Amino acid sequence: MSIKQSIKTIFFLTTLVALVGCKSLTAMWNEFKPEEDDSPFKGQSAKQLYQDAKKQMTKEDFTGAIQRLEAMETMYPFHEDAEDAEIALLYAYYQKEDYISSGAASERFIHLYPRSKHVDYAYYIKAMSNFKQTRGPVASILPLDQSWRDPGTQSQAYSDFATLVQQFPDSKYTKNAEQHMIYLRNMFAQTELNISKYYYERKRYVASVERANYLIQTYPQAPSAEEALVMLYHGNKALGLMDAAKDAEKVYVATYGHRVPDIDWS
Repeated sequence: MSIKQSIKTIFFLTTLVALVGCKSLTAMWNEFKPEEDDSPFKGQSAKQLYQDAKKQMTKEDFTGAIQRLEAMETMYPFHEDAEDAEIALLYAYYQKEDYISSGAASERFIHLYPRSKHVDYAYYIKAMSNFKQTRGPVASILPLDQSWRDPGTQSQAYSDFATLVQQFPDSKYTKNAEQHMIYLRNMFAQTELNISKYYYERKRYVASVERANYLIQTYPQAPSAEEALVMLYHGNKALGLMDAAKDAEKVYVATYGHRVPDIDWS
């Protein structure tokens, strides 16, 4: 091969490598370049987004409100209306029955605005979101006994309600929170009673007595405490622990004024 041919070959190969490199760089750029903002709310001001969101909520179009409030949260996180928009967002999630999102939004609001005049409401919605998560649409239609269900997030709901009551005793949401706490306490107690009866029916008396004892000690004010004493009496009697059975009988008679009944399986 002549020198002239060699130079042509080298020139050709160099050009080819350069072209391949350019194509590779172009492909890489196309892959990693930032995507253009194709949001339908691009160019709208924070005020416009917030006002439109409030209009959507007035019409009970919570999906439309959420879209605008989420856009405002992304585009204008430090706007003067950001705090009000956040509280509106958690309200919209809750009204849409998206309880996971409303709980998360409440938690975020509490973290961002711990001194806000609306923070008690955020605690309340957080508690209500956890309260309603495990219930689902069927529970709101059918009269299901919730005490047979796994408590799930309702244990966290009880803790959330308790936090609201302790930290904001004068809040307008406190009375409702206390009512929910009573309901949950009674439901947790009934769950323990169901388990105690389940064990007793299968002659697992030690486990039955332990559950009944736990109920009495943990939820003494629950209506189920009366029947738990009945389980405690019969369970200890079945185990041959007559002194313990007599102690349960004494407490029962002193508290309820009549003899210990037989176990009611109805």
